[in-house]
Amino acid sequence: MTLKARDKPILSMLEWIKVRLMSRLYVKKIGIEKYGGRLCLSIQGKLEKLKLESKSFCAMPSGRFVYEVASERERHVVDLVGRTCSCRAWDLTGIPCKHGVAAIFVNHEMPEDDTHPCYYKDAYVKTYKTPIPPMLVQSEWVSSGQPKSVAPIIYKPPGRPSMKRKRDADEPRNPYKVSRANKLVRCGRCQKEGHNARRCKANVTGETPWERRKRLQKEQSGSGRPSTYRQAPSSSQPPPTHQPYTMGSSSSQPPPTHQPYTMGSSSSNQAARSQPPARQPPATQPPTQTPWS
Repeated sequence: MTLKARDKPILSMLEWIKVRLMSRLYVKKIGIEKYGGRLCLSIQGKLEKLKLESKSFCAMPSGRFVYEVASERERHVVDLVGRTCSCRAWDLTGIPCKHGVAAIFVNHEMPEDDTHPCYYKDAYVKTYKTPIPPMLVQSEWVSSGQPKSVAPIIYKPPGRPSMKRKRDADEPRNPYKVSRANKLVRCGRCQKEGHNARRCKANVTGETPWERRKRLQKEQSGSGRPSTYRQAPSSSQPPPTHQPYTMGSSSSQPPPTHQPYTMGSSSSNQAARSQPPARQPPATQPPTQTPWS
């Protein structure tokens, strides 16, 4: 209820809480006065469920008020005088457990009579009997004559202020979710406890990434699988020749290979290079006529 008032100043926060509590006490008081049962409504509902669960138990008397309550799976000892049971549920809550309810029915009594008095309607009425009185506005408060209190020095940390309260060390963050605290960590690689897969040292070698790549290439080449890494062509193998494809060529004859041209490979080229080029006479041009000639 106080979560919505945490961001308010101190006086505004206390005033907001006081108004909510005052209205809550009044609603609870009116509601319990209209209720006609002997026990509170929630406790009466729990007893009705325990009555249904006690049908599977058989109570055998051992003394005047001591019973042995047993079923197909469990067995307990119930003492109606001390209002105790070996399951300890009756001792902790003050509400008869299902074993105690079975013994009470055999003793021809009602479970409501053996319930703790704090669950009765009269105790509930006494709790909400005294209301919270209303107050005047702050401007009409009577001065006490004491010096005004000085606000403490607040060191505001960076970031948005937190709206959640500080929980205890053993208090779960989410009551509907199982916490992983104090729980052993199991490795997903070696299935051992005490570490995770990131820090697992199973099958760890001292090889470098380059050595590991080479080892994987050898394993893949030995197993017949195609390697995922590119390999540089060796110098012993000749370079591939270019063979153009000709439409209509027969499949029996191989296509012609491309032979690169080499300077000075033929004898005709050598003879042509040895003879100097023939000199040609310069071309004669006809004389030009001028208009005054």
